Amino acid sequence: MIRALVAASALMGAVRGEAQGVRISGVTSLQYVELRPFVTDSSPIAAVPGTGEWRESPGGVPVLCSAVSGYCRFERSGARVGALPMLQDITVAGWGWVQGLSFHADLRGRTQVGGDGFTWPRANDHFNVLDAYAELDRGNWRGRLGRQWVTGGLGVYNFDGAAASLNRDAWSLEGWGGRALMGGLNDAYTSGQLAAVENLPPEDGGLIFGARGRYRPDPLTAATLLYQRVLVADRSGLYSERAAFDATARRFGAQADVNLTYDFAYGDWNEARLRIGTGAYRTSGATLQLRRSRPYFDLWTIWGAFAPVGFNEASVTAFRKLQGAPVTVSVRGAYRKYAETEAGFDLRTNGWRAGADATWLPAESAVVTASYDVDIGSGAAGSDGRLGVRWIPGSDVSVGADLSVTQNIYEFRVGTGRIYGAALSAAAPVAPGTRIAVDAGWYRHAVSNGAVGPDWSQRRISARIEWAIGRDPGSARP
Repeated sequence: MIRALVAASALMGAVRGEAQGVRISGVTSLQYVELRPFVTDSSPIAAVPGTGEWRESPGGVPVLCSAVSGYCRFERSGARVGALPMLQDITVAGWGWVQGLSFHADLRGRTQVGGDGFTWPRANDHFNVLDAYAELDRGNWRGRLGRQWVTGGLGVYNFDGAAASLNRDAWSLEGWGGRALMGGLNDAYTSGQLAAVENLPPEDGGLIFGARGRYRPDPLTAATLLYQRVLVADRSGLYSERAAFDATARRFGAQADVNLTYDFAYGDWNEARLRIGTGAYRTSGATLQLRRSRPYFDLWTIWGAFAPVGFNEASVTAFRKLQGAPVTVSVRGAYRKYAETEAGFDLRTNGWRAGADATWLPAESAVVTASYDVDIGSGAAGSDGRLGVRWIPGSDVSVGADLSVTQNIYEFRVGTGRIYGAALSAAAPVAPGTRIAVDAGWYRHAVSNGAVGPDWSQRRISARIEWAIGRDPGSARP
């Protein structure tokens, strides 16, 4: 945390001498989270009914028994432990000493204030430079140098290197290249963070090269084609080679979107999506989406060897703004068909999901929302209901309350029980350029039908301070 603040101060000092403008903003957040980790316990073999190694306790918990030791072992929820992770995000922007030249950096510091013996993920990774680059904007062309990321139809890719773009009328062309980093973590491919979760992490760093072309003949039509390769650092192998195409068009009150993602390494389409619907500003409308999805994995990871199957899906969404009442209601539904697993035994090959939500504006500064969703798939199922109330008297002031009921089976195992939640939140400015937001939630896990499993009951509290020093370059106010 200290290193993040020192780095921000150094950056400010470096730019302040020549720049006409420097702005530093940050978000300081502290969160308290309760958990109940699994612990291994045992019971005398005579106290567990049944025979053989695998038995079931009177409470329904699977146990592994050993005639040699005379004990049966099982897992149960341990005592509650609390974690207090703390994050400090700092954004530095400087501009004005050369026409069109600016500097931008995002820094993150993290630590753990307390933890009852539990270490929050990445709490020991105390400092990261998320991005730090210089940008030169000359109207028709723009260049960047440093740590940055590129977003698009392939997701988010972080890298250290250079990027440039050229704009001509309705056309634009962009290219980038450099040292590839882990997406979202801003670490090298060979970092310990990756090795901790992957059985076969890459032993060599990566090189990234990409290009993107855009065509926008009018404000209602746009198309983008993107190509990108990530190579082993010595160019002896390939981590990924993919392309994406995105297009959108709005005509006669309707909108059509096409999204395509192709993996050259596996020779397959990861995503193919067509969406056709009416505009969102109508009093009623509907959207139809057809989707073909296949999982994507980089070539360095072992997960692609398990050949997970994809699915084809059709979904429909409809909404209506009620006449004479400030209420908007929407419903949605989808049906998907999974590809054959060839696992040697029968598995469910279809799934569906459905949901509805409503928004009510009882006053100009108040909003009430409600939603319910259910998702039934192959090997997993879930349902989620929510009710929320917000009072927003000003742009920086809000007070809210939320109620929730959640059930997830198998993947996030809650069994036949449910988790009931209640949360309160509030945000308000405390000084010029400074805003504080606080929220607290209570979640109770209630089992039913004699179900057994871990206890997910917990409390969560978080506080966030948003602050800024210096003027906003996009605002006319100092």
